[in-house]
Amino acid sequence: MKLFYTKRSPYARKVRVVALEKNIPLESIEEDLTNKSSHLLEANPLGKIPTLILDNGQTLCDSPVICEYLDSLKVHPVLIPKVKAKRFRILHLAAVADGLMDTTVAAYLEKTRHPEHFQEEFIKKQEETIFRCQEFIEKNLDDLKELSLASIAVACAIGYISFRMPQLGPQTKFDKLARWFMIFSQRPSMEETRPG
Repeated sequence: MKLFYTKRSPYARKVRVVALEKNIPLESIEEDLTNKSSHLLEANPLGKIPTLILDNGQTLCDSPVICEYLDSLKVHPVLIPKVKAKRFRILHLAAVADGLMDTTVAAYLEKTRHPEHFQEEFIKKQEETIFRCQEFIEKNLDDLKELSLASIAVACAIGYISFRMPQLGPQTKFDKLARWFMIFSQRPSMEETRPG
């Protein structure tokens, strides 16, 4: 299988961590999103990463879809529980983490595109959301004790904040979340996919 990705995308990192944790080999193809390859655009009309091309030529896009597919390929470790109550707690936390990625990416891009004249009210709202999400995640740390799609997604979201906007990271207000992230980040899958 081939994965189109960028090293700094938290969404692609999530997929890469899932694949490493499941011991599923992927041929990784790094993309330049300012000059997208014809291969990426043929595979995914949105031109977004991550995009996964299966061995039969079928394409999957959007990190939650790709992660669910990868989780279905091998029994262990189970990243998306089958038991209904636990399954939807994990999927809900993973969705919050994905939204946290969305918010952080939006704030970073606004400041990058308009360093002198960024929309202050927009940035303020994004920062409030970033802190609110981290507070919510910290209150639900018990659901992140085991390896799951949620723990991977949260770690990739916090990793992106720490990389792009460290002043908004958990170390500023959320000590328990910061400790959890420090420990989770020591996993080989996280070390291997660290953005840089």
